[in-house]
Amino acid sequence: MMDMDNNYKTRSIVKNSKFLIYLFFLLYQVGLLAQSDKITLEAASADPTLVVRGNELGVESINQFNDKVFIKTTNSKLESPITGVLISKNNLVIDVFSNQQIDYSKITDGNYLVAVQASKNAAAEAFFKSNFKKNDVVKLRKNGNISTLKEILNLQAAVLKIDRDKFTTVFEKQFLVNCELINKSPGHNYEIVISDQNVQKSIQNKLALNCKLKKGVNYINIALLDNSKKISEEHLVVFCKEKEVAESKIKVLWIEQFPNAKVLTNRTAVDSMLKNAKIAGFTHLVLDVKGPEGYVSYRKNNLSHTPYFTSTSNPDKKIAEDGFDLLGELTDGAKKGGFKIFVSFNFFTEGNVTTQDYAVLKQHPEWEEMVQRPEDKGQILKISESKVGQEAKEGKRLALAFVNPANPQVVDFQLLRVKEVLENYAIDGIVLDRTRFDNFYADFSELSKNKFAEYLKQKGKQLDNFPKDAFSIDSEGKMVEGKYFIDWITFRSTVIKEFAFKVRKMVNEYKASTKPNLQLAAYVGSWYETYYQNGVNWASSTFNYNPILGFPESKFYSAEYSKTSYLDNLDFIMIGTYYKTDKEIAKYVTLGNILVDGKIPVSASLSLPDLNDTERRIAIKSAFKNSSGLMIFDLCYIKWPEFLDQIKGL
Repeated sequence: MMDMDNNYKTRSIVKNSKFLIYLFFLLYQVGLLAQSDKITLEAASADPTLVVRGNELGVESINQFNDKVFIKTTNSKLESPITGVLISKNNLVIDVFSNQQIDYSKITDGNYLVAVQASKNAAAEAFFKSNFKKNDVVKLRKNGNISTLKEILNLQAAVLKIDRDKFTTVFEKQFLVNCELINKSPGHNYEIVISDQNVQKSIQNKLALNCKLKKGVNYINIALLDNSKKISEEHLVVFCKEKEVAESKIKVLWIEQFPNAKVLTNRTAVDSMLKNAKIAGFTHLVLDVKGPEGYVSYRKNNLSHTPYFTSTSNPDKKIAEDGFDLLGELTDGAKKGGFKIFVSFNFFTEGNVTTQDYAVLKQHPEWEEMVQRPEDKGQILKISESKVGQEAKEGKRLALAFVNPANPQVVDFQLLRVKEVLENYAIDGIVLDRTRFDNFYADFSELSKNKFAEYLKQKGKQLDNFPKDAFSIDSEGKMVEGKYFIDWITFRSTVIKEFAFKVRKMVNEYKASTKPNLQLAAYVGSWYETYYQNGVNWASSTFNYNPILGFPESKFYSAEYSKTSYLDNLDFIMIGTYYKTDKEIAKYVTLGNILVDGKIPVSASLSLPDLNDTERRIAIKSAFKNSSGLMIFDLCYIKWPEFLDQIKGL
């Protein structure tokens, strides 16, 4: 017999038949959940810059305690230990439990538990232990789509169903919302109230609402009242912008370094690719001229003397040395074909720990990032010497060797590469790529400690204990925030902003002399709600956080954090909307539009290997419709006859 929560335990307390019927309805609906809907909890990706979607665990019951994975939303006590995670209403992991009795009073204010009874489901317990850490951002999914806990529970007597997704980009100042009332009770008076619209209307079955929008972001709150009492509220986030003609939108083809270097080995191959790219309607090409291992795709390296990619030590990437200059030939061909040619730098990566391939890092070991990771239980180590690095060397995972963006020597060396490309090649722009810290756990070097102390001193504060004052990892691998945790987040974003400013300054110098149309762009992940972990603030300084956006950690988005924005240095930005559905792509494009606040164009980016043929067609149309352009990653995944059909009609 299953042990149930107190909400559902006994029927002896039920004294009227109407309540009994309602209780039966709730239990019936919970029972159907596992049968009719696929509910999953998505863990944070180990590296969202490589794989956006994390591992997923199926959820099989709600508020039922057994050997299945369950969601618990009530604070009634369970007698047996559990393994699982406590999650906030904004989907931030509050704590992780392994075979423990827990304090159930923490399940309050919208928090919820996803867990399994200890020692009853080995596979689920292993998943919890290996996929979750404190402060991770997770997602609930219902039938593959991101969902809220409220949508999954759906246990209200009356529910307002609306035909609009929460995040939408539109081009007209009238926004129609169709509402339907379901599960209503006889004799009740239901009304809809829309905040900021001066609308209050009665609803019995269906109702069409015509909302007026202003240019930019609009937050629409639709409340459902039952006999004048608010019983639910739906939030819509709508970005209203002027419609751009398709011809004005850019179409960018990304050309990653090594996969394409094996094919683009001569001018004939380059010209063949350019011919197909022209037919597809691409306007811009982006070539990786510095890959993650540190090798470059150009020969004229008179300032940095960085090795060309044929010098790689990785046998899987080895290419014959014949003197071919990929950037030189691509630039020449692009100009003749009418393309804009941009170059991207993987700025703060200088090696591949997994394949032990390093272009220059072995000559500068002091540049390598120093990390404080949960797996190392508080030790501060080079990434290559950490547990993650050791697993990478054993071939168990992919790990790149980042360098410290706060190191002046690192910065100067990156700028040398930019300068030699600008000096020697007729390019149209620079793209900032991997212009960030590796993740939350970097950099904890002595150099970063001193830089952070200087930063605090300017604010009248004193660093007493590092890394504890920023954050520390305890003996259990859990993060403990320090007294200057928020300052640490802001400090790291300031470091990246300062680097972007230096690149912009160099771009402006060449604009004023030999390259009057030169531009600076950036590629970033669209998941801004967790991008603070990488030390990047790509939102406009005028962006104001609204709780309706539902970011897991709202405490970061202060006036001080706004000052760390690097957006003013850019001419346009490409955001990685690496998702499969129209709904998710539209959400993150809309979020991008809100964050940038109309200051520069936002182009949605798609990762072809993550999409099948049908998904590609949907994603291409959604990305192009909702943003100011389209970036396709990557050339190496394109089969031209198929792709030309998929992109047709843009």
